[in-house]
Amino acid sequence: MRIRSLPRLVLFWLLLALPIGLTALAAGTPATPGAPVEASRVLTARGLATQIHENGARESVAQLNRQQAWPHVIRAVSAGWDGWIELVPDLIASTDSAHASALQAALRRGLAHNPHAVLQVLDPGNGPVLGGGRICADAGMTRRWRASAIAGVRKVHDIHLNHQVEDCLTALHAPLTETADNGK
Repeated sequence: MRIRSLPRLVLFWLLLALPIGLTALAAGTPATPGAPVEASRVLTARGLATQIHENGARESVAQLNRQQAWPHVIRAVSAGWDGWIELVPDLIASTDSAHASALQAALRRGLAHNPHAVLQVLDPGNGPVLGGGRICADAGMTRRWRASAIAGVRKVHDIHLNHQVEDCLTALHAPLTETADNGK
């Protein structure tokens, strides 16, 4: 029985050796001259924050455009991921109106997942771009989203966010718009 399993073990190691060898080879291979190093990296919130700090928000937005990385950023903000939400004010101030609207909508969706993080980036003066009146408005969101957002915002007890909480709750309690989903 031991002799029969030996060929399987050898076959297993041979099959495993090829991917391991190729991975090791790729890790040791220098980047192709002329190819952007960033293209081979995974976009992370920390990496983008560093890039914004070092190169400025405008250059970072241009890089997001070149890499076609906006969908990744929008998904991360919509999911309520802290590190990504913190970057929105810099990004929104340096991008075009289409991406600014997408970031606002992503913050709106993220509000139900991580209200504290979203409230932290809102304008305490309830401004037109990042104010609670803009971000927390239902804007076609579902009743489930609205109920979840209201419950989440009510649980935020941070004295530094009192204005944002108040503005957000005012927007959330406004009458539903005609485009709002009345059932889900």
